[in-house]
Amino acid sequence: MKTRLLLLSLSTALVSVGQMKLSENVVVVTMDGLRWQEVFGGADSILSHDTAAKYSTRYVKDHFWAATSEDRRKKLMPFFWSEVSSKGVLFGNRTYGNYFNNANRYWFSYPGYNEIFTGFPDTTVNSNDKIPNKNETVFEYLSKLPEYKGKAAVFGSWDVFSYIFNEKRSGLLVNDGHRDLTGDLTEKQKLFNSLQHQMPVLFHEGERLDAATFNIAFEFMKTKKPKLIFFGLGDTDEFAHAGQYDYYLDAAQNADEWIAQIWNYIQSTPGYANKTTLIITTDHGRGLAAGSNWRHHGQRIAEASEMWMAAIGPSVKAIGENKQKVQLFQGQIAATIAVILGKEFKPSHPVLPAIPL
Repeated sequence: MKTRLLLLSLSTALVSVGQMKLSENVVVVTMDGLRWQEVFGGADSILSHDTAAKYSTRYVKDHFWAATSEDRRKKLMPFFWSEVSSKGVLFGNRTYGNYFNNANRYWFSYPGYNEIFTGFPDTTVNSNDKIPNKNETVFEYLSKLPEYKGKAAVFGSWDVFSYIFNEKRSGLLVNDGHRDLTGDLTEKQKLFNSLQHQMPVLFHEGERLDAATFNIAFEFMKTKKPKLIFFGLGDTDEFAHAGQYDYYLDAAQNADEWIAQIWNYIQSTPGYANKTTLIITTDHGRGLAAGSNWRHHGQRIAEASEMWMAAIGPSVKAIGENKQKVQLFQGQIAATIAVILGKEFKPSHPVLPAIPL
């Protein structure tokens, strides 16, 4: 059944691509390990009322609870459920049979990000180790073209992005972990470099807080005007692993606000306005609330391949919440990025075809 639905979606993609209005720029934002359940349903009813919870259920109920899932999701992610739902598209609400999944078999971060940006669910990419990616990302591929040379940038909270994007081979500007941005910097950029080292190291030495990543990346975007830029946010995954559902929801809401800032900037800036498509997604899913499986992901968690994706911009039809019964995969995003720009992504490895937007 899933194979038939996938074939249907791919045939639709071939028709839609020819009719798509092209963009000149693409912005990608990921929220690591954010479940589709929160995106489409807001605060989970079980986790919001867990009497044994070690996090503050009172805080969760005060800030995120409402009687219906529609109201809860609006409280959690107001930008998604106002601007994106009215002018863009959201995939992955499994309640309607709208499936969005990892195609890779591992369901954790490096394989997920590899799949998003290379379009190839490579079975040999099977750890989070700091190994330079042998596969070519769509950012690397496009940056070889004259119009994108020196116009692509990668910013991430996790210090493995420089390996996922193979910084040394690709020549892409990558700023991840706690690294300072270098070069000819504005006073704000110097300040953000400094502030990231004043923030507590809550997770581990290789990952900074998303507030640092967002501000460093957003100021770069405003200063340098890249045509391709990636914001890799990680707080949602880290707080979920720690079992801090209140902080996890805070992180999702913070990201929604930052994405709103990015979009408002895009729409008010010459060169970006009406010429830029914004893609938002995650690298993997996680388990159900029962048994604390929401904290975990990977092969042993059955639901960890369940994902979502959203997009808004001139290349996107204003469908809102897509309720079509269809199977899509994160590996289709790489080709979609190229198609949006009127290009074809043809690296040496296999690539899944584009998503119909």
